[in-house]
Amino acid sequence: MNTLFSSGYCCSVGATTGKNDELTISEALCDPLIAMVMRADGVTIEEFKRLLEAAARALKANLAS
Repeated sequence: MNTLFSSGYCCSVGATTGKNDELTISEALCDPLIAMVMRADGVTIEEFKRLLEAAARALKANLAS
């Protein structure tokens, strides 16, 4: 397995272990294709992490109501 991102958010790259096909936030932060797009767009891992966490909070709030 390969390890990406020396920033501390890294995980081993491989198939998701869950029962669905959706990436977790941790998996998305470590996905090599997402990393390439982020670099091309000039998006930092911190910015992307904040975006994903905000989206997860909003989705959770919408599902609760």
